[in-house]
Amino acid sequence: MNLIDETCALRHKLAGLAAQPPWDFLARHDLLTHKRPKTLARRLWRIGRNVLTRFKILPPHVTSYPWFATLKHVPKAQAPTTLLIWAVDVQQDKLRKACAAFAARLAENENLAPVLVTDVADFALYSRLGWLVEYVPDLQPRGRAYKESKLGYLAWRYRNAVIVPLAAAFASEMDWQKLLR
Repeated sequence: MNLIDETCALRHKLAGLAAQPPWDFLARHDLLTHKRPKTLARRLWRIGRNVLTRFKILPPHVTSYPWFATLKHVPKAQAPTTLLIWAVDVQQDKLRKACAAFAARLAENENLAPVLVTDVADFALYSRLGWLVEYVPDLQPRGRAYKESKLGYLAWRYRNAVIVPLAAAFASEMDWQKLLR
């Protein structure tokens, strides 16, 4: 499978995960749902929506927060495009080499904000990169369920990002431009 096909398969897999967002997790940790609506009409709408949610007719209300994929101390463009680098189930040395290649490729491009999704605990490397890192640990004994639910959440959270596999670090310039489209 070449890089373009691998990327399409990864994007299709993540789109499938993002289509079924973890509503229970998103609604449970939404802080603004407990704030009382100001008008009577909005209060009645919330009551009706809660009833429909209990019968699973509507998904629960989740406040749309802005989600920034950049770190505050790293200079980037005003509205950078999120580049999601998918590095789950890879070896540490392969991850280090690919991150070095990505860092060299992204050094001159401030329009991309890289986000690394990985299960490798190499935090010294991540702090030097200056990227946002979504760490997905493999916990025992309930680790599989947690890992799958977190991957589903991350697929939903970054559903509008440009998604590339780790192998894209070593792609030719022509393939790299195809991946960014």
